[in-house]
Amino acid sequence: MKTQKAAYFSMIILSVLEICLYTLASYLADRSLSKVLTLSIGKMTVADWKQISLTIWRGIYFLLFSTAYYFIKSYIHQKHRTTQLEKEAIEEVLKQKQITLELANAKNAYLKAQINPHFLFNTLTYIYNSTHKSEPNAAEAVRYLSKLMRYALECEHGPEIMPLEAEIRQVENLLQLCRIKQPDLVIDFIYDQKTKSTEVIPLLLLSLTENMVKHGNLSQPEDPGKIIVKLQDGIFSILTNNLINTGLNDTGFHTGLENIRHRLLHTYEEKAKIISGPKGKYFEVLITISLTEA
Repeated sequence: MKTQKAAYFSMIILSVLEICLYTLASYLADRSLSKVLTLSIGKMTVADWKQISLTIWRGIYFLLFSTAYYFIKSYIHQKHRTTQLEKEAIEEVLKQKQITLELANAKNAYLKAQINPHFLFNTLTYIYNSTHKSEPNAAEAVRYLSKLMRYALECEHGPEIMPLEAEIRQVENLLQLCRIKQPDLVIDFIYDQKTKSTEVIPLLLLSLTENMVKHGNLSQPEDPGKIIVKLQDGIFSILTNNLINTGLNDTGFHTGLENIRHRLLHTYEEKAKIISGPKGKYFEVLITISLTEA
């Protein structure tokens, strides 16, 4: 408050000084231009006082005009600034409401994602309990399918990398499930014990196995499909090899490989490589990941 009063007082003093200086300068300019030397030493004529009065009036007039112009311009600027701040405040409120709405939608989607699998697994459990005596093969298929689906959901909401041991179990479950439907399925699944604790992104091994079963010729005992998992000198590798099942559309397989390629690039960048393609009568996929620190 004291600072504001001091500012007003200073403005009045400066305004008075401005008028005085303007009056003096204007008077001297008029006298020098008119060349009327009616001023005697120590005295001023009536014409001098009249000229001074007019000069003071002009000074006050222009000072008031400029002051009014300044305050009007400041008012317009402040009004514009206030409007802009109000607009930004409204936008912020709308933004917060949008975030709140999106958060509510995300929570609802999360609840639905929990409810739907819960309902699904309960249904699968019911089917298994209802058929394990009358249709043991169908019941076993339901049991393996339930395990695979539960693992896939855990991977979707779990960490980015996981120990391979859980996925090895799911590959074995998948192979058991496939052998129920296709008893002559032949795949050699080979892995080192030390690879079980190796942490890599999930669903690599399971996706490759699924695509082998879907697109490969795995019914030849003398030429089985192969899945070989290794960890050697800090290099983790997955090799799949199977006879090409001619005449089948393998578009889905290449899409699956492209998805794997993107996931490897996103997580490991140049440390991971995937090579795939036919080799004679076989189709082979090789994934290598360098797990050593740079």
